[in-house]
Amino acid sequence: MIRALIGEVPTWARREHPMLRYELGKSPEPRRSIRLLRALGVVLLFGVLAGAGYLIATNMLTQSAGQTLVESLHYIAYFPLIFLQFAAGTAAFTMTADVVGEELRRQNWDNLRATANGAEIALRTRWFAVFFRLRGLIGVLVVSRVILIGLILYELTAFQGRYLDLLTFGITPEVALPVAVVLLAFMMTAAFLLPLTGIAFDAALGLLVSAYVHKRTFSTLAQFLVILARFGVMIGLLLAARDYLAGALTLSDPLGWLLVWGLGGAGDQGLAYLLLSRFAEVWATVPYGIFLGLALIGFAFLQAWLAEQVLHFAVRRAQRG
Repeated sequence: MIRALIGEVPTWARREHPMLRYELGKSPEPRRSIRLLRALGVVLLFGVLAGAGYLIATNMLTQSAGQTLVESLHYIAYFPLIFLQFAAGTAAFTMTADVVGEELRRQNWDNLRATANGAEIALRTRWFAVFFRLRGLIGVLVVSRVILIGLILYELTAFQGRYLDLLTFGITPEVALPVAVVLLAFMMTAAFLLPLTGIAFDAALGLLVSAYVHKRTFSTLAQFLVILARFGVMIGLLLAARDYLAGALTLSDPLGWLLVWGLGGAGDQGLAYLLLSRFAEVWATVPYGIFLGLALIGFAFLQAWLAEQVLHFAVRRAQRG
């Protein structure tokens, strides 16, 4: 699938490469009983998350989850998916945040540094292995977004296909319907990409921490602080955007635009905007909010570029010791 998307992958990213086999082989295949227990745990977790999502969406069973079936499904799934996104990013970060320390404790690091490109390949394969290890969780995030995008396409058929016309009426600036369709497509594409670029960046950030902090105690402390900061930013953006769109927080138009852009990029990774009525609320509240999808595409590409730069910097730092 990766080759179909980006063409030929680097040698170190192929499963037959010895370093990638070494990384993936660190976790041996569990016994059948362990796999069954894990499957049961996953089912229970999804049940708990679905129940929690329903209670939050209905305000502890005091109201309906939404005015329509699509709204209800979105609001019920929203917080469980936020939890899974944060868990995926946290797992990607912690999987790479102690790689140099691990190899030092195994007394392998000096040999890797002495080998041509050994340290670089070791770090890059650990970064790439994150996607293999999180493939199940990534699959859930991707499939959920495909479903939410399908629901948006279904909603567009309302009012004899004129629903998007009605939502864009009176916004600033007014745009032609074909332009609105393209901008909406940008938003859906960005919401699909952001979880993937977010995991890539989190894994690269973990490698950067690993390159600087080798002691296990200090590494654990650094990981805790980064995760805490990341959680604080996410919650802050969610609450601030909620209050701003509800009129409880007054901001200038540029600051308001940056806030809803930050929410989509670093807050919930575009999840809130995969409900058409919610996204239309942004268009009506925030001038030039119709261009938010285009800006989020830019955020996704910026995050992917930053992931590569952080990874490159981490490699250089680790090679210097």
